[in-house]
Amino acid sequence: MLIVAATAEDKPVVANLIQLYLYDMTAELPFPVGRDGKFEYDYLDRFWQYPYLVLVDDELAGFALVIDSCPVTSAAPCFFMAEFFVLKAYRGQGVGRAAFADILRRHHGRWHIGVIDRNEGANAFWARALADRDAATFNRQFDGENWLVYEFSSNA
Repeated sequence: MLIVAATAEDKPVVANLIQLYLYDMTAELPFPVGRDGKFEYDYLDRFWQYPYLVLVDDELAGFALVIDSCPVTSAAPCFFMAEFFVLKAYRGQGVGRAAFADILRRHHGRWHIGVIDRNEGANAFWARALADRDAATFNRQFDGENWLVYEFSSNA
């Protein structure tokens, strides 16, 4: 597994992966589909601060978008995992946890991970991925949804 910083040339690739990411979540969260048949997503430019591609054996396996403030809590400076996605073919193999650990090594400091309560898959993943960290949790209402927020520091 390899994490690489995405470049401006990778932005269309991430935009395509976002379509798969949103499709994955439609079982629990409704996302509007435009007349062009694509899920509507207006956050890519806003979240393009620290973009990453996840690769397994040189194959695209997912992406991550990290930003330097938390929209759910308004905390800044604070790293926030704005989007995180691993293709189903690579789940359950430790790819997501390894990718997350690599990202933490690149971004030292205060972190928030926010998960919408209804997103059961993400809640299960983040509970496992953060089990060995001293993460405090709290609930927050944001954008009409109930969120569970994990707060911790990463120094390595």
